[in-house]
Amino acid sequence: MTASEKKKSSKIMVKLSKIQFPEVCPVCLEEPEDLVFVTIFEKAYDDYTSSSWMKAQDKTAIALNAAQGAITFAIPTCMLHGSKSVRSLRTKLVAALGFFVLFYPILYFLLQINVAIGGSRPLLQPVLGLTATFSILVILLIYSLFPRALERAIRFHDVSRAKDSVLLSIANAEYSNQFLNLNNMSVNIIDDETTETRG
Repeated sequence: MTASEKKKSSKIMVKLSKIQFPEVCPVCLEEPEDLVFVTIFEKAYDDYTSSSWMKAQDKTAIALNAAQGAITFAIPTCMLHGSKSVRSLRTKLVAALGFFVLFYPILYFLLQINVAIGGSRPLLQPVLGLTATFSILVILLIYSLFPRALERAIRFHDVSRAKDSVLLSIANAEYSNQFLNLNNMSVNIIDDETTETRG
């Protein structure tokens, strides 16, 4: 396995306290003109077991503990792939709203098709209506749920304050090289079969 092949199939574990991102866009490697803030929630399941809830502990305190487990990373990007192009909570809600708004028209047209087949009525109008409505729903789902270029370029898999580590994968090989060089003394390259440690 060559170094480049290994890099494509590897994940990178970096020290959380020392992580740095290159001053180029992770997608196109252009000069940075924007900052995208990515918030990752630490997986601290031991603190939020079902028994904790059953003991009637203060829910506010538990919510504050969850907020303390949130870690934010600032990633330099170009304007094209910057903060205006990534999905927000509002964008993701479009999918849910679109589903609820279009569900009944889709059901209506399906029933009309069933009636038309059973009663030898024209199929064209309900089929066109179903096609148009379903197409709008698919477009809304793609717009809301499909990860943007930056989200595909850098993926965060796990973060732990206790271990002082964050696990991520980088799609762009050149950006990955710059990231590894920048974080040279605090990186583990994790592969399915082997682990390479730097520093």
